[in-house]
This record gives sequence, C-alpha cells and structure tokens, in this order.
Amino acid sequence: MATRIATVIGNGESRAGFDINTTKQLGLTVGCNAVHRDMQPDYLVCADKKMVVEVLKDKDNKVPCPLYTRPMWLDSFGKHHFLPVPDLPYSGNDRIDDPFHWGTGQFATLVALKNSWRGWLGKKAQTLFLLGFDLYGVGEGQKLHNNIYKDTDNYWSTTRHAVPHHYWVYQMSKIFEHFPDTTFFQVNTDGWKIPDEWSQWPNFEFISIDEFADFVVDYQQQKILNQKEAIINDLKRRI
Repeated sequence: MATRIATVIGNGESRAGFDINTTKQLGLTVGCNAVHRDMQPDYLVCADKKMVVEVLKDKDNKVPCPLYTRPMWLDSFGKHHFLPVPDLPYSGNDRIDDPFHWGTGQFATLVALKNSWRGWLGKKAQTLFLLGFDLYGVGEGQKLHNNIYKDTDNYWSTTRHAVPHHYWVYQMSKIFEHFPDTTFFQVNTDGWKIPDEWSQWPNFEFISIDEFADFVVDYQQQKILNQKEAIINDLKRRI
C-alpha cells in the first residue's frame, strides 16, 4: 500500500479544531489561500490576485514557499517568480471545463499530484487527503457561506449565500478519473454527503475527521517505513 502521502488543505469549516500543522508529518502539504495565516505548507495556491497580494503583505514581501497562481497574474508579480497553476488533465468545450472557472481547491489538488517531496526520489503521491473540501453551505438548509476565514480580510461575510457546488463536484470528479493510480481520501465530518459523481470512482474513499486525526497520530509514532504501510492498510480496513 502507498506510503507517499500528500494533504491538500482547503478552508471549509469542517476542519475547525483540527491542527493542520500535524499534516506536515505525513508528507507533502498544499495549502489554499489563507492557509498561510496558520501554517507554512510546502506549496501555496492562490487563484485570486487579491490573495497573492495578501500573502506578500503578510510575509513582508517574501513568500516562504513556492506559490502557484493563475498565469494571467504572473506579470503583476514578476520579480517573485511565482508558478502558473497546472494545466487541466483533460480538455472540454463547456464553461465548466474552462480553467478560468476552476478554483483554488481544484488547482491545489493538481499541484499536489504534480510535485514530489523529500525522500520520494522524484515520484509522486500515491495517497492524497482532501481536508476542508466541504462543498456544501452551512446553517439552515445549507444556504450560508462555508469558510473558516469568513468575516476576515478578502473573505465574504457570515451572511453571504453559499457558493453553488456543482462545478466543484464535477471538476474534482475529473481529477479522480484522470489520476486512477492515486487514492483520494475525502476527510470530513460523520454523515457528510458523498456526491454520486465521486463515489463512482474506485480510487475515492471517505474518512471522518476523527479517524484522520487518529491516523495522523498513529503514523507519526511509526519508526520503520514498512510499519507505515501497515497503518494505511489498517485505515482502509477501518473504513
């Protein structure tokens, strides 16, 4: 079973109370947007220009990790040598297939799939955890904006309506389809509704936040690489 692990950290409220810094012990980490406020991931992805500006302001004009953004913004930050978000793994003619309509979370997932990590000898992640990818709104009828950073700079207010999630569902499904050799674990609260478009893929799995927290602790305690394989096999059996 795979031992090359990546974690993509989104900003859904399901991860409130979870120490995202512990994911560094597992392997590669990719953060979305304001994740930089709470940890330094291996890579940061900011699809929106305003978030790149925030990072530079917060870090005194020095970004401590490689930063990916849309190609259209690169010239605005030329001296920083930021990286363009990866190309999509497929082509399509509909609006939903246009890279302009892909968001930070989807691009961050592609970044995690594109890059290697220390000790991997150039190889890529075999197991990828998606943390804080909530999809749905919060509150009565799931009608309100779901983001752990809401009511802060560059984020909408608590009373803002939820963003429709059908683009996210479709686009993440496309990633699962085109990376069949990677196992994707959706990390969320018990009872979270798994989209049918995701559950159709044999490389998609669900794990609760509590199970993931236990997994991180168990994984950190292992001293020998082959024991790490045993833990991931145990995780598969538990779910």
